[in-house]
Amino acid sequence: MTEVRFCKECLMISTRPRIEFDEDGVCNACRWAKAKKNNLVDWAKRNEELELLIEKTGKSKGFDIVCPVSGGKDSSYVAYMLKKKGLNFLMVTLQPPLPHEIGLKNLEESIKRGGDHIRITPNFEAGRRMAKKMLIERGMPLWAWTASVQTAIFRVAVLFKIPMVMFGEEGETEYGGSRKLENKITYDVNESIGLYLSGHDPVEIAKSLGIDEREMYWWQYPTKEEISELGLSVMHWSYFEDWNPYRNYLTSKEHMGLAESPVRSIGTYNNFAQTDTKLYDLHTYLMFLKFGFGRCTQDVCIDIRRGAITRKQGINLIKAYDGEYPEPYIKDYLEYFQMSAEEFDAVLDKWVNKDILVKHEGRWNKKFEIE
Repeated sequence: MTEVRFCKECLMISTRPRIEFDEDGVCNACRWAKAKKNNLVDWAKRNEELELLIEKTGKSKGFDIVCPVSGGKDSSYVAYMLKKKGLNFLMVTLQPPLPHEIGLKNLEESIKRGGDHIRITPNFEAGRRMAKKMLIERGMPLWAWTASVQTAIFRVAVLFKIPMVMFGEEGETEYGGSRKLENKITYDVNESIGLYLSGHDPVEIAKSLGIDEREMYWWQYPTKEEISELGLSVMHWSYFEDWNPYRNYLTSKEHMGLAESPVRSIGTYNNFAQTDTKLYDLHTYLMFLKFGFGRCTQDVCIDIRRGAITRKQGINLIKAYDGEYPEPYIKDYLEYFQMSAEEFDAVLDKWVNKDILVKHEGRWNKKFEIE
C-alpha cells in the first residue's frame, strides 16, 4: 500500500516525487520557506554574486542575457526586474501546443513592455509524437514542450553569443524536490537533463519513434565545447531574491499588462497562474492520478507558506477543487494526441494509483482523508 502522510505545516502529500519530511513531519519546501523568513539566506551576498557575474561578463553591443518568457506572471516579472537592472535582454518564447487564449494575450502584452523578442515553434509533428509517447509510457503529456524550453534556450544563447540565461524559479528548491541547486548559482546540461527532463534525452526519444534527427534541432543542447567557449551561465531568479508567486502576479499585472482568466483554472481556485497551454491542465490531472495530489494542493501549499491562507482553509479548498477532470479540453487532447476517447481514457486509467484512488461514477476520487 502507498503511504499517505501530509506535511504538518502545509498540506503537501508524501507521495510527491522527491519530497522529504524531517523528524517533525515538515516538508523540505516548508523548511526552505522558513529559512527565507528567518533571514537564513543572505540575499545581499547573492545579489553581489549576480552583479559580479554581470560585471565579469561585461555589457556588450549585443544582448546581455536571455530571458525565457511565456507571458505568465513569473517570466513577466523576471523580464521586468532585468529591465530595472538596465540589462539588454532577449526574450525568448517556446510556443506551446494547445495554447490558452489568455496566455497568448498576456505574452503579447509582455512583449510590448519588455523589448526584443523571438518566438520559436519546434517541429510540431515531432513534438506531438514525442508528447504522445511520453503520455502513454510515462504519463507525462507536457514533457516534449518543457524539454524544448531547456534545450532551445541553451541553443539560443550559443547562437546569439549571449553569455547568461535567467529562468524564473528553481522549482525543485521552492516546492519540495531535489535540494541539489538550493545554494548553487548556475546549473549545467547534466543537471538540466536530470532535474527538468526527468533524465530523458529528447534525441533518444525521437530515435525510438523514427523521427529524423534533422527535425530535432530545438531539442538538442549545444555541444560542451560551444557552451564552454561562450562561458555560459544558466541561472534562476529565485536564487537572487525571495521567490513570491503572488508578488510576481501583482507586479506583472501592474507593469507588464498581465490579465487574469475570466474563470478559475481547472482543478484549483485561482485564475492567474499557468495559463500558457491546455496541456498543463492535463499534466496536473495526471499528477493527481499518479500521486493523489493535484493543482489545488500545489497552489494551497504555496499560499500557506506565504501566510495567505490557513491550513484549515487549504483543506477546504482541496476538497472542493483538487483532481478536477479537464472536461473542457478533452476534444483538444483527442485531436492533438490522435486518440479515440476510449484510447485516451485507457491511458489515463493506466496511470492511476489504485492504492489511494477509487473510481466513482466514472471519475477518480481520493480514498484517504486530508489531515
